[in-house]
Amino acid sequence: MNRNTIVTYTAGGRSVLFSCQYANPIWITDMTGVSSNNVQISEAQGAAQIGSTISNQSVQPKDITINGAVLKEAEINRSAILACVLPGVIGRLTVTQGGKSWYIDGTPKSTPEFSNGSAAQTFQFVLHCPYPYFTSSEDGSSIVAGLTKLFQFPCSLAGEWYVSKYSESLFSMVENTGSSPVEFDVVFSAKASVTNPEIYHVERGSYIRINKEMAAGETITVSTVYGHKGVVVRLPDSTQTNGFKYLDVGSDLNLQMDPGSNTIRGDAENGKSALSIKIVMPKGVVPGL
Repeated sequence: MNRNTIVTYTAGGRSVLFSCQYANPIWITDMTGVSSNNVQISEAQGAAQIGSTISNQSVQPKDITINGAVLKEAEINRSAILACVLPGVIGRLTVTQGGKSWYIDGTPKSTPEFSNGSAAQTFQFVLHCPYPYFTSSEDGSSIVAGLTKLFQFPCSLAGEWYVSKYSESLFSMVENTGSSPVEFDVVFSAKASVTNPEIYHVERGSYIRINKEMAAGETITVSTVYGHKGVVVRLPDSTQTNGFKYLDVGSDLNLQMDPGSNTIRGDAENGKSALSIKIVMPKGVVPGL
């Protein structure tokens, strides 16, 4: 981090802004665990084998330790931090640096411990993050099928031009600019009757398919995000129901978008021209900052 880095902690409807600039009232002196990850490695060794063979690797949850100081209005700012960083309440730590923002969710493993003092007080707290990667705050969503926006600045209004246009391409490229695979939501929307909509990930050879006839105005969202995996059907009257029973048995709910370009095919058994498909995901995730 540098002196232009801004760190925000949000939880329970409250927010505290920390800065790396000395002139600010709440100053961060150090953050550890932001860039590193612990990997648990399982290995096996056969008879007379030199070394071992790795059988499995898993990235472990991480702890981030935040050290800082309250430099102005110590009692007021101390109370604000204690009211935000609460035990048992999940919070979001957002780091903004170089014009980009990344966030990580976690729960306090150790709530803020303050030193004594009337003019300035130091503090420390530890955030336990079950998902150890930072997620981009920028939207990386893509239209796989449906209307694609074309209007942009600067523009010329001479001749024939389009505000948007329906994508007739069978294949679309979904970009993951991060360095790790990203979970996502896929949203199927029907403007008229559509039967059995699906997406197919060409590189992975996996698909997500809904075995259902969708009515005009109906929306189906399938999530591969851990903790939110499932299917939600939103009917034309805005009623929401669990649509897991419509998910094809071969659908991959562990499907992710790999770093770089992902080739996605959108399709439907009938009514494809009335189908809109959107991939909703962050711009990317990174193991550390």
